[in-house]
Amino acid sequence: MAKELETTEKSDMNPADLHKGSGLALPSQHWYIAECKPTRERTLRTMLQKSGYEAYVASQMETHYYKSRNKRQVEKVVIPSKIFVHTEAENLMKILYEHASIYRFMINRAVSSGSNGIRQFAFVPEDQMQQLRYVLGNASNPVFLTAEDLVLNQRVRVMRGPLAGLDAFFMKKGHASYIVVKVEMGSRHYAFTEVPLEDVQAID
Repeated sequence: MAKELETTEKSDMNPADLHKGSGLALPSQHWYIAECKPTRERTLRTMLQKSGYEAYVASQMETHYYKSRNKRQVEKVVIPSKIFVHTEAENLMKILYEHASIYRFMINRAVSSGSNGIRQFAFVPEDQMQQLRYVLGNASNPVFLTAEDLVLNQRVRVMRGPLAGLDAFFMKKGHASYIVVKVEMGSRHYAFTEVPLEDVQAID
């Protein structure tokens, strides 16, 4: 069985807007990270959207080809057991109460507890969320996530190909070259995908 990668949502956003936020979100709204039961991500996305929330599952579409010459598109979740919800903090307890498949919302462990001993909920910054969605929506190669502490010093701009216009970090691994974007989810993670070396250009 062979697999060919497609995308979940082709992004039509201007790449120039990827690094400054959309400007459309209310200041009190953030992308909070809900931890949920395995394999429930897509079902919860639909339920939350029906309730009026903007919800996102980090995924890509794969086209699977079978020996019978049939093919089927399968949504592959890149960040399992997580769903991103764009809302105000005061709605989080309501969401937990209404959706039993959500265990909790992630806590920002990098920030000290407040005077009441309660830590803040973690959220992904708007610009990082846009970059993640752009990469997942346009990359022609698989996108991977890692919590490994990567050393990334070289910044590059993708000059051509499906990710043209994206500013990211550059990583060389073996004979392959990758572009990397940060995703702060209470702790630092990185999403990366392979790109041809000739498609990127170093930037200051």
